[in-house]
Amino acid sequence: MKEDTLSDVDTKSENYVPGHTTVQEALGYINAHLPDLKVKLLSSKRGEILVEHSIKGEVLTRLKEEGFDHFAALSCIDMIDDDRIQLVYHVWSYGSKGHILVKTELPRKDPSTDTVYRIYRPAITYEREIKEMFGVDFPGNPRLTQFILEDWEGPPPMLKDFDTEAYAVEHFGIARRDLPSKPPQPKKGGES
Repeated sequence: MKEDTLSDVDTKSENYVPGHTTVQEALGYINAHLPDLKVKLLSSKRGEILVEHSIKGEVLTRLKEEGFDHFAALSCIDMIDDDRIQLVYHVWSYGSKGHILVKTELPRKDPSTDTVYRIYRPAITYEREIKEMFGVDFPGNPRLTQFILEDWEGPPPMLKDFDTEAYAVEHFGIARRDLPSKPPQPKKGGES
């Protein structure tokens, strides 16, 4: 099996012209082809699609074909009370100036979903950051190496149950210093 390289993904011709499909038209197209999805028009320029992670690639591919070809962001939400991780793929159309959110959820324990970098090349960096900060694995992403937290061996620090203070005490011997209950008040006359 041929290994993916970055040079063979997400290429555009020099004659690229952005599509003008509106958010409403794109959501209608998705709803017609995948009627079981939860599709919501939030405003004339914003829409939302809730998908199972197993078909998010198909949905993102169809949106890209409809002119939503700018991958603006990938955000991650730790929904600790629901024992879930939510991924939000933000795609944008330059032609219609529309923004669609594609949302999917994963189990909080060992979260994993296929990469979308073959659809949207910039996703490679977002996935790398989310892997490091939230522990979500993206099989197929060739760059899931350490990114920001060099030599980090702890749990993903952006999860809501990560205890920063306990980690600092255990790994660096740094204890929380006693802080006064009230901040110091400035002296009269502007003196410090």
